[in-house]
Amino acid sequence: MVNIKKIFIVLIFISTGIFTILYSSNLKNWNEEKAKAEKLYNSGKYDEAIILFREIILSSRNEKLKIESYFWLAKAYIGINKLKQAEVNLENYLKKYKTTGLNYPEAVYQKGRLLFLQEQYQASIEQLNSFTEKYPKHKLISNAYYWIGECLYALGQFDDSAYFFNIVISKYLGSIKKEASTYKLRLIEHKKSELALQNLLKWSQEQYLSALNQFRIKEKTLQQALEKYKKSMDKGLSSIESEKYKKLESENQKLMEKINNLETQIKELKDNISDPDIANKMKQLELKEKLLNNKKETLKIFEDELRKKEKALE
Repeated sequence: MVNIKKIFIVLIFISTGIFTILYSSNLKNWNEEKAKAEKLYNSGKYDEAIILFREIILSSRNEKLKIESYFWLAKAYIGINKLKQAEVNLENYLKKYKTTGLNYPEAVYQKGRLLFLQEQYQASIEQLNSFTEKYPKHKLISNAYYWIGECLYALGQFDDSAYFFNIVISKYLGSIKKEASTYKLRLIEHKKSELALQNLLKWSQEQYLSALNQFRIKEKTLQQALEKYKKSMDKGLSSIESEKYKKLESENQKLMEKINNLETQIKELKDNISDPDIANKMKQLELKEKLLNNKKETLKIFEDELRKKEKALE
């Protein structure tokens, strides 16, 4: 009997608590709560705003407030970089409330911005283009052009990107994105200059490799010719020619040492191409060209000496 009374008392307390919660919820002015939540959002207190918007959705009987709360929830989740939650709420709003949503045009824009944040650049461009076509007079139109420019920039399409940043600057003088667009245009100019330099360095690298390959072919041919002429000679060179040959051989040795040093430097710099690197490579080619000329002169000594011997045998 006692237990039944206790259970009855507990049930009364529970019922009373539930009734109190429901009653207090119904007593709340949800319009004021929504205004408070929006104020929290606008002041950057996204977490607090989310709690309040969720409470409106769960507890308010005002359908219009509940509908718009999904939109604000999506923006608040974007604010704290919870993009998946933002996507769920935004898609829910766009699908269900196309005709009744007061913030539907902005939701179309926010989806484009969200796609950019998710690095879905092409999809973002398509979404934002749709927004600019449907709502050309909307207050966020300049922002939409700015984000299209950002997407194109991320895709490496710098000229197209600059076109949209220029739209913001020239057509929307009071846009909050004007300064950002100006900055982006400067970055694009810098990026294009950087790419031009990279192409020049790449071209210089290819030119260097081509010249180096030609040198090695010539060097191999000359070396084979030198060995051939050495074997063809019965006697040593004349004293004058011998001195010339020794002098050239000494110069060749010094040049080879310089080349080896430069090749070591190039190996160290190959992962960090820069102007000094290219300068070293060009200097190396100059030295190698000089070495080739010396070898050619050495070869000429052997040729002249060989001609003398051939003439003596006639």
